[in-house]
Amino acid sequence: MGRLSGHEMAFIMFLLCLSKMGAFHESDGAAIVFSVFQRYMELVRRLQTVYKMEPAGSHGVWSLDDFQFVPFIWGSAQFIGHPKIMPAHFVKPDYYENFDGDFMFLGCIKFICSVKKGPFAEHSNQLWNISGVPMWTKVNQGLIKMYQAEVLAKFPVVQHVFFGSLLTLKPAEA
Repeated sequence: MGRLSGHEMAFIMFLLCLSKMGAFHESDGAAIVFSVFQRYMELVRRLQTVYKMEPAGSHGVWSLDDFQFVPFIWGSAQFIGHPKIMPAHFVKPDYYENFDGDFMFLGCIKFICSVKKGPFAEHSNQLWNISGVPMWTKVNQGLIKMYQAEVLAKFPVVQHVFFGSLLTLKPAEA
């Protein structure tokens, strides 16, 4: 994963801390994702394109994306139960060009296609493979497992996390 996956995680942890301090209510979840986090994504994408930023520690074509990950998790969750848009559709320009403003996942795909050249299957092989999964629930579950393995379980990423009273090392209660 690129360096910004760590920055992305840090921003999400910041939002979590704000929530734990009472700045947000449980009912604000969708607004936090589709307003606050979406604005964050717009900012980092602008930084990436204006300053031609290169990912640090990228796995290249074998990575999900050079700079982002969580929007794919949240975006795939947004599609669970959708009656018409299936995983096979997100690689088709008609979908990501027309529905990128409505669906976070498609916004990610549109951005990737705007900055990378060549066939999608070649520059974004992992995403291309995901388009072959038949159901969004399976896509979402797989992305969560991948995030746990590729981001949360990587010392170079989590070494920068500060634990304390808001983010403890105590295991979550089931």
